[in-house]
Amino acid sequence: MDKNMYVPMNELIRDKDTSWTFTSINLPYHEIAKKGIVMWCVNNLEGRWTMLGGNKFGFEDGTDATMFKIQFGLGI
Repeated sequence: MDKNMYVPMNELIRDKDTSWTFTSINLPYHEIAKKGIVMWCVNNLEGRWTMLGGNKFGFEDGTDATMFKIQFGLGI
């Protein structure tokens, strides 16, 4: 699997030793798309993130989750 692509949640569940940080942002999906948030994740976080649907995101590293929140000015 290309490490720069979206990682489906069922792939994450297979690796139960990995601790993920989950967060959501207060934006509807069309605004997430308009702001390029998914593309930012693809370009900057490679395969270390997932989108759980709507405005919910998961990050393999808590630091990536913090960087994500800061990048989009949405608070922590």
